[in-house]
Amino acid sequence: MRPVTLGIRREVAKNRPNDRPRNFYEYGSFQSRQVTLSIWASNSKHESTYTLKVSAYDIATDWRLDLPEQEVTLGENRSTELWSGICPEPPVDQAFDKTAPSGTVVIHAVLISKGEVIARYTDWPQPYKLLDIPDPKLKVEVKNGEIRSNVEKPVKGVWLSVEGDDEGIEFGDNSLDLFPGDEVVVKAKGLEGRAVTVASLWNPKATIV
Repeated sequence: MRPVTLGIRREVAKNRPNDRPRNFYEYGSFQSRQVTLSIWASNSKHESTYTLKVSAYDIATDWRLDLPEQEVTLGENRSTELWSGICPEPPVDQAFDKTAPSGTVVIHAVLISKGEVIARYTDWPQPYKLLDIPDPKLKVEVKNGEIRSNVEKPVKGVWLSVEGDDEGIEFGDNSLDLFPGDEVVVKAKGLEGRAVTVASLWNPKATIV
């Protein structure tokens, strides 16, 4: 586990009680109402101050909102609640689903120190099987033992691998959730010229980059 980590919880208030998870949206006779978010961070090192940036992106309409940045202090060896409130969502007249406008909104949070992203977390509306994830326009560059990935639209679960035998391969991170404007760099050991492949929830079939 990394010294500093982020987490987001989405809680959906419904029009009647049921046994579905509270972070699942409901449609039909059971309908989603108010949706709230809570964002927190865990810090296992000395007390530090960071810049918290939170963004929302509607994968159905391309609507985007960046919340005001804020300075946050994480105490030593503890978890700290950073932000809580109503889940950002597009205006009803712009929403894909007017009964649950946040049901296609992806929330992305990062902690930044001296211009470097120290921790990131992306929260997706659930259940995933109901999402129609658009082409993220994923771009991947492999150079000098690093894999750089960026997207124009959010994508979930980008899985890095290699074509053929993967013996001796070690990725510094994997199963990535990517968000526009936040390039992710993963160190890769043992590639030795082997072609890197990617798969994701948008395109489960591994393809060569």
